[in-house]
Amino acid sequence: MEHKKIVKFMVSIVGLTIVAMFVMLSHIVDYPVTIYIMGGVGVLILLLTAKFIYDYFTAVPPLLTTVHRDAGEQKLFFISSYRSTTLSLVMIVLPAFFIYFLLPTVPGIVKEIQTGKSAALIVMLVLLIILFLASVYSIFIGIKLFIRRKKIVQLIINDDSFEFFPIYDFGTGTRNFHAVSMFFRTKMEKAYFTDQLTVNMVIDKWMGNKIRVKVEGVGFYLPYLYNDTNELEEVYQTIKERLQLKISENQ
Repeated sequence: MEHKKIVKFMVSIVGLTIVAMFVMLSHIVDYPVTIYIMGGVGVLILLLTAKFIYDYFTAVPPLLTTVHRDAGEQKLFFISSYRSTTLSLVMIVLPAFFIYFLLPTVPGIVKEIQTGKSAALIVMLVLLIILFLASVYSIFIGIKLFIRRKKIVQLIINDDSFEFFPIYDFGTGTRNFHAVSMFFRTKMEKAYFTDQLTVNMVIDKWMGNKIRVKVEGVGFYLPYLYNDTNELEEVYQTIKERLQLKISENQ
């Protein structure tokens, strides 16, 4: 699916949600017209979501290749903007759905508390406020991620070392939950090319191929979100070539 379609869907959902909330809270129209407007907007959001899901699974996948940039002796590998755009969309749209459907129930709960002072309703109100704040935070982080979606570096290969995000016991990039943290991390670890460093490709048809690194007796899977096996192979060969070149220079 093209990035433009993802952006258009995100803007449409957020825009409809803002319009519906504005109509409800500003009291421009009276009850029950507000209910009809909210219901109509909700149906439109569901239709747009259904169309987006259909387009997502039927669209021809884009040609995915390793995205990197050479800066002298340094090679930077970026996380695919397709991944970061999709994740930012989820972080924005899902909380927007929550705010749209649940926030309107708050005034009714407040009135019930004022009349009946139910402990259960008070707890529910507190939970809704916490979830609302969490949703706003998620939307804020999602927008920040969308802005920097094409600038997220996940691997740096230098002349004498390579830098990566330290994720413990990293499995495959597409199936490990810890991979999500790579979109938001900033501090990287560095491993130097030495005689005590070994790099191997682990072929796994079920869980996906991985690059196994072992340095000074410590082994780990290199955290890398790849789009296809050709990408991973290119990263593997680049690290292997730099390693062999450095070892040859030191001999």
